[in-house]
Amino acid sequence: MKLNKKQLVKVEETLKDFICLVPRYLEVRDNPSLYDMFLSRNRNPLFDLTLNKFWETGLSSNGFKSGQGKKVKDHYIPRKLAMGFIMGELSLNPNITLDEFIALCKRYASTVNLTEQEHKLVTKMTKKTGKPNYEFYSKCGIVVEGIDELIH
Repeated sequence: MKLNKKQLVKVEETLKDFICLVPRYLEVRDNPSLYDMFLSRNRNPLFDLTLNKFWETGLSSNGFKSGQGKKVKDHYIPRKLAMGFIMGELSLNPNITLDEFIALCKRYASTVNLTEQEHKLVTKMTKKTGKPNYEFYSKCGIVVEGIDELIH
């Protein structure tokens, strides 16, 4: 799947916005309170980008595959955490190309399919840990075949 022209413009505009935020990111990254607020305020553009099939990994939990519940798209790296990873990369490479940015967002802001119940469980467990959802999948009894290759 490819991004259409409108989606590509949206990604490019988001990249430009994020590049403008790099100086502020550098200013707040060593202050836990301001850093947390920065990430919270700026995570929504990632959600806006990832609403189409391009950002789906195609991976599904075994629970979902077996029809155990309604499908939910899980950001295996929560958007707030993903925003921190992306801003860190942008601060190291402010001249990033659009293709590199797309690859960066694919790596950090894509989704996997879980059941609604699995999603609630993993969300509850990860809350306020600052860790990615995928680190809790096995603790929640969630198996997503292929996730290891995706995150390494």
